[in-house]
Amino acid sequence: MAKKTKKTASTEGKERRDTTKFCAFWGIVIAAVVMLLSFIFSLLARLGVTISWLGTATSVCNIVSMVALLVAVGIPAYGYVRGRKKSWKIAFWIAFILYILGIIGVGLSI
Repeated sequence: MAKKTKKTASTEGKERRDTTKFCAFWGIVIAAVVMLLSFIFSLLARLGVTISWLGTATSVCNIVSMVALLVAVGIPAYGYVRGRKKSWKIAFWIAFILYILGIIGVGLSI
């Protein structure tokens, strides 16, 4: 039977950094792909291509990119304030909620 090893502070820190890097990488990749699609949709609209769902698709792409960036930035930001004073955590949560409200506002304008 394999021996279980106890997690040390360094392995927990490494796992946290790996999660942060994972979220940051995929958040940026998803946001970049969605922004490219949004650019293409906007370009088609400016060229006079009339497709009924083009404006909605552009708005959805913008929302998806904002959510991806929220994940990519929100997790590392929370890791930054986690060990700090209460005022830092309050500032983080206020900014986080304001950002989410902004995403909802964009979503309601579809």
